[in-house]
Amino acid sequence: MFDPVRISDPRNDVAQATQPQASPSDPESVQTALRDAPLTDRAQTALAATQRMDDGELFALAASERGTQALAALDHALADAPPALAGVREQRVRLGDALDRSPHSVDANPIGSPSAPAFPAIVPFGALAQIFPATAAATQTTAHIGDNTVTWTNDSQGRPIRAEADLTEVFEGIDRSSEETDAQREAADRGIEGDQGGHLIGHRFVKDQGLKNLFPQNGNFNVSAYKTLENEWADWIESGKDVHIAVQLTPKDQDRPNHVRVSYEVTDPASGDVVYDQRVTFRNEAGQHYDRVPRADMANY
Repeated sequence: MFDPVRISDPRNDVAQATQPQASPSDPESVQTALRDAPLTDRAQTALAATQRMDDGELFALAASERGTQALAALDHALADAPPALAGVREQRVRLGDALDRSPHSVDANPIGSPSAPAFPAIVPFGALAQIFPATAAATQTTAHIGDNTVTWTNDSQGRPIRAEADLTEVFEGIDRSSEETDAQREAADRGIEGDQGGHLIGHRFVKDQGLKNLFPQNGNFNVSAYKTLENEWADWIESGKDVHIAVQLTPKDQDRPNHVRVSYEVTDPASGDVVYDQRVTFRNEAGQHYDRVPRADMANY
């Protein structure tokens, strides 16, 4: 692959020489290097470690659970990189491709959580849109539903690629129209046996939106892990917070996505402060799991 040419700076050379080095073949080494690096050098450490690995080494890491967590840790560190650090976007795309191939889900620990690791998963809202820009053939549609605003990106065949939402309201007890249930069946028919028409952004937040908000989703995944995630969003809103979400389906331009990546943050509308930040990647299959924040604990954020 193309390796960008960097102009050497003696100050950078000294800094890099003192940074912990990660062995590409050892997930524990990657985790240790990130944990031991100074906070201001963590993104550079992650960038250098990723650049040293070719695609085969990244895919090899993705085959194991510890390797997948190491890839996620690299991606999390790069997500918090300063804008001036060159090459971050390209390396995050490579990491994302490797994570897509992993048989293991990625559950990130949020900032502000008592169990957060030394290098928490800080993913700026909208990062997914920067990594996966809309193609020329894609279309975007924005809708205002009550106090909520959602923008969908769909391909030339109307299949959803991405959705971004600002949610402050939950609509409880609303019925689905016959047009919506028909659209759900149509979306399910694009998939495989056992799929349902799953909503990128839950019906309780956006009401009837048709096919632009639906994709073939494994039925068990839809009613278990993804429903748990939606319940968490609803509880954050009902506790008085605002929820900002980006959902990315990969690979795009296919009837049925293999993975669903979710990045979201919770803000306090009174101060504008981010009180919780989360990222999770699901496989579109049965057996997915999501450890949600209990509603009783939300007052502590």
